[in-house]
Amino acid sequence: MTLLYINYHIFLENGQLNLRLFDEKVTVFAASLPWEAQYLSEKIFKMENIVSKDGFSISAGYWRERPVLVLVSGVGSARATLAHQFVHSNFNVKRVVIFGLAGALRKGMKVGDIVIPEAAGLVGGEQADLKPLEMVPTAHDYDGDVFCGGVVLQSDKPLGPREKMALAVGNAVCVDMESHTASSIARLHGVPCSVIRAISDEIDTVVDLAKPKGDARFMAAAKVAAERNSIFIEKAMTANIGAVLS
Repeated sequence: MTLLYINYHIFLENGQLNLRLFDEKVTVFAASLPWEAQYLSEKIFKMENIVSKDGFSISAGYWRERPVLVLVSGVGSARATLAHQFVHSNFNVKRVVIFGLAGALRKGMKVGDIVIPEAAGLVGGEQADLKPLEMVPTAHDYDGDVFCGGVVLQSDKPLGPREKMALAVGNAVCVDMESHTASSIARLHGVPCSVIRAISDEIDTVVDLAKPKGDARFMAAAKVAAERNSIFIEKAMTANIGAVLS
């Protein structure tokens, strides 16, 4: 067990240092941005930050007496590699659930819809690049559309409508910037990995990332989608705790 990198914010339970968490098998919920993970960390799990290092952070807690971590890796493959390698090297991980936002690759998908793909691939990649994902039973009382199956593609940059339209073929359902990397690392460690993402931008949505403070309309919708993503995860855990946290 390695605690070398863990700072003051070591997880406390009733004011006492809780080392039991580091010996137990934990489920890791991984997002790329702090505000994607905020609702899950603060409203559902009520966690304590235990690691802040090299641009990523890890929070720890329990949900119905089961230990969970929330990893915020940063955006992109390089940051995801660093963060996920650290988690697998320093914790006894039993499952990874990648959550947060993705761009739609199918017409009819709306902001806030949930996608649970069955494989992760690369934009421009080959069939051999596909990494199987563990499916998660859906939450039947979620008040939105849920798309199960298909492939989440990983891009090295945000994509515009024309680029997304070009990818909307075959089994591709959504696009993000970390899922293939994170799932590949999990497989190397023999750990099952699932992806549960919410749509932040529809297939024909134009996002103006060149604005000094970002695209305000997109950000407002994306934050609502991120919250709905966490609400769906909570409902899925409540209905199928063994399938999500096993």
